[in-house]
Amino acid sequence: MVCGNCGFEIREGSKYCTQCGAPVAINPLPYVEQKQTFVVRKMPIVVIIVLTLGFFISGLFMEEGSMNVAAAVSCVPGIVLLCLIYKLDNIEPEPVGLLVKLFLAGGFVATIAAMLIEMVLDGFISIFFSDNVLLYCFAQAFILAAATEELCKYGCLKFLTWKHPAFNYRFDGVVYSTAVAIGFDVIENLLYLVDSTADTAFIRAAFPGHCVFGIYMGYYYGQAKTLELSGDVKGAKAMRKKGVLTAIMIHGFYDFICFIGEYPESELLQILISIGLVLLMVVLNVTAYKNIKKFAYNDTPV
Repeated sequence: MVCGNCGFEIREGSKYCTQCGAPVAINPLPYVEQKQTFVVRKMPIVVIIVLTLGFFISGLFMEEGSMNVAAAVSCVPGIVLLCLIYKLDNIEPEPVGLLVKLFLAGGFVATIAAMLIEMVLDGFISIFFSDNVLLYCFAQAFILAAATEELCKYGCLKFLTWKHPAFNYRFDGVVYSTAVAIGFDVIENLLYLVDSTADTAFIRAAFPGHCVFGIYMGYYYGQAKTLELSGDVKGAKAMRKKGVLTAIMIHGFYDFICFIGEYPESELLQILISIGLVLLMVVLNVTAYKNIKKFAYNDTPV
């Protein structure tokens, strides 16, 4: 059986096409090849790539500008992603009140906690690693930024949702995790722009990192809920830990590339690192989009 919208092969028993998301008819009509297949299947990915490159290139050539506009631009991609994820949660949408709490917890509780912890850690890292650029960047990326921020977001996520009655589908974990992450991302962007110029806003808009990291944490978080309800408490704990560690590793690797790019004395090396950073942004953005579609359309009760 194939999807009547895009022609993608559908496995038996599926309610939605895993490629385009169209509902599967009970008695599907014979497939007729669609002229708009590219628009359905590939256009969103093309748009993501164009926007990523466009924001990044705009940031390189923009030094001054209205900070009100820049602040809004830096927050838009993450909020759009959150809206997309909420829309994909079409089996049983989550309570808006809970999502607002998660957004605010990520934006204020997790952000303030991370800032306080990072102030302390920064002193230790400067003392022990300042003599070695690679070790210093590694510690700044994986310990100061990634581990601290992901653990603070995870604390808010688990406190507000783990026992919540609305948490009854695996994809709910992705929705909750990204709500916390976008709250964190919005406030962090605004704080970054206090002492920055518009170019920083556009480059940050090119990659809504916290939302991307939150997608992977939420995927494992939803699986962990299923394991606990089936009686596997140890497995649930291990799955939650896997989600946090996955988010830390992706976050840390991305930040490490950003930090190490500030140190090369060679202009050629600086250019190569910048190109690598842009490619990494594109890959992570496209992969995140494809994964949230897959996670949503393969959703099951916990």
